[in-house]
Amino acid sequence: MTESFPSAARDQTSLRRVNELSVLAVLRAGESQPLREVAEATGLSWRTTQVVAEALEAHGWLASTETDIGNRRSVGRPARHYRFRPGVGHVVGIDVGTRRVQVQVADLAATTVADSHEAVSPRDSATTRLAAAERALRAALQSAGLDPADIWAAVMGTSGVVGPDGTVTASTLLPGWSGLHPAERLGAVLPCRIEVANDSNLAALAERWLGHRAPTMLYLMTGVRLGAGLVIGGQLHRGSTGAAGEIGALRGVGWHDAADRLIAHGDGDPAADPATAADQVFQKARNGDPAALGAVDRFVADIAHGATAMVLTLDPDLVVLGGGFAGAADLLLPRLADELARSCLHPPRLQASGLGDDAVIRGALRLALDAVEQRITSLDSAVPLTPAAIRPN
Repeated sequence: MTESFPSAARDQTSLRRVNELSVLAVLRAGESQPLREVAEATGLSWRTTQVVAEALEAHGWLASTETDIGNRRSVGRPARHYRFRPGVGHVVGIDVGTRRVQVQVADLAATTVADSHEAVSPRDSATTRLAAAERALRAALQSAGLDPADIWAAVMGTSGVVGPDGTVTASTLLPGWSGLHPAERLGAVLPCRIEVANDSNLAALAERWLGHRAPTMLYLMTGVRLGAGLVIGGQLHRGSTGAAGEIGALRGVGWHDAADRLIAHGDGDPAADPATAADQVFQKARNGDPAALGAVDRFVADIAHGATAMVLTLDPDLVVLGGGFAGAADLLLPRLADELARSCLHPPRLQASGLGDDAVIRGALRLALDAVEQRITSLDSAVPLTPAAIRPN
């Protein structure tokens, strides 16, 4: 009898944690709900739901109100409604690009509460770029009225191959970036761990979350450089070393200089920055310019070389065209569909991303929120489920 008590106690604490997570999951998904609806959604008894909700409210996760149904006077006590308090914790997303550093702070409901930008140059050193990221981060925290300790998780998106430890193992776009662990400098600002991830992967994650939700998806980052992110079985696939989708490493594919050849053959303005020059080529193609149309055809053929290899390997449900050139989807998608139809056994569906320039930053926030969720669900059931237990030390 004495020996079985600890086991019974563990069972009770485990059951309590399961109930807490069930109630949190229901309320985190939407607006405030009456206790009766929470009980129905979780399958718990009304009394158990009440005990769990009151405990979560005492810990700061929930807030409650009493409301008369239909704003009419009711007999007895008004119905008690509970809602999740998303501001109990916050996460940070950071997008370090060639021309801009962007930082967003979001609450636990993924609502952005602050957004800060810093302009940078493709020629900036790593030190200069990271200094801009630090300024943007401090400005975002100040705008949100938060202390660094209020941030529970942070994710930085960047170009290049990012290893599991956050080191950029290869980068051709940002000077001084190869071999760097770019989150180390920002560690002086934020006490939480800052995860570093490839920008194409984060854009794919954002697409899976907010855009086209195919279980198996190839995301094509099209712009002044080409990249790819993979979603397999509904999960982001980064590979054992973070190099999944780096088909551009095969120089014969033509991804490494596809945008340069688009601009040169389409007679773009050599004095303009590459993105502007490419836009000029796309506009000329829309106007029927033969040289621009030929350049677009060659550019899509370059995209298709790498995309075909990945489509034949993955057999995805969907290919999403994103990145800086997604605005030219009217030109690119029909041509890409024709190319894939000629080379793939089962051509996938094609869609243009609607997330615009926020794809990477939204993916970073999603990954940070996932990290918080992992800490919540993996907390030892013997430890009370309080925000302090989830907040990073």
